[in-house]
Amino acid sequence: MDMPMSFYWSNQAIILFDGWSVQDATGMAFSVIAIICVGALFEGLKRLVGWVAKGKKMSVNRDTGETSDLEERTPLLKSPPDVALTRKRKFRFHLAQSLLHVLQVVLAYCLMLVVMTYNGWLAGAVFLGAGLGHFVFFADIDIK
Repeated sequence: MDMPMSFYWSNQAIILFDGWSVQDATGMAFSVIAIICVGALFEGLKRLVGWVAKGKKMSVNRDTGETSDLEERTPLLKSPPDVALTRKRKFRFHLAQSLLHVLQVVLAYCLMLVVMTYNGWLAGAVFLGAGLGHFVFFADIDIK
């Protein structure tokens, strides 16, 4: 099959690997729905990575000895940070971030390869999925 170098609108395409071959409108419709879902889940994964990073930052700050108002008023409530526990917590967060980053990179490259099929339906599905995912997963972001 010759690779097109411009966008085309067809019901036939090979998506990512030979086993995902679309030959009719029904197959294309299901593939578009699947790609929209993957694009939306990619945006959710981006939000999850940010959430894990925020949790790591909060955990590290708590363990470095920064005090809150309550601890400043009652210094006896403050306990020294456990170094081993802090290291273990940092390692767990770093491992989770690393695994999520790998998953994020893999999904991003797969979505990029879908767009690079130059099929207009599939490229549109990637863009629509990204927009829909951003709308759903980033809806509560504060505007400053």
